[in-house]
Amino acid sequence: MYDEFKQLANEDGKHGCRYGLECLFRFYSYGLEKHFRDDLFQEFQEEALKDYESGQLYALEKFWAFLKYSRKRAGINPRLSEVLTKFKRLEDFRIDATAEGGAAAAPSLSSSSSSSSATGAQARP
Repeated sequence: MYDEFKQLANEDGKHGCRYGLECLFRFYSYGLEKHFRDDLFQEFQEEALKDYESGQLYALEKFWAFLKYSRKRAGINPRLSEVLTKFKRLEDFRIDATAEGGAAAAPSLSSSSSSSSATGAQARP
């Protein structure tokens, strides 16, 4: 079921429907916190990088939150670790809609046009 959901979420994401991907990233973040599995942790890293490289911050935010709130310290992909150094606090993941063009990105977002669904939630992301 997991593999099928992941596949469908990625397919929908390619067409601009992010709800499935966001559910997948929450599954990784909260699920790994409760029951850590190295194979899923590796997939989380791969998917988070892929999402970031497509101009989104949501997966990266969930990965950052997992690292911040979890006590798990597994090996982190060097590229992902490098990207994460630009984000020190939750607010760093927010999009500034008041900037010129209406969609200025957070630090080093790879695409200038983003439709990130990151919310301004105050509690743990």
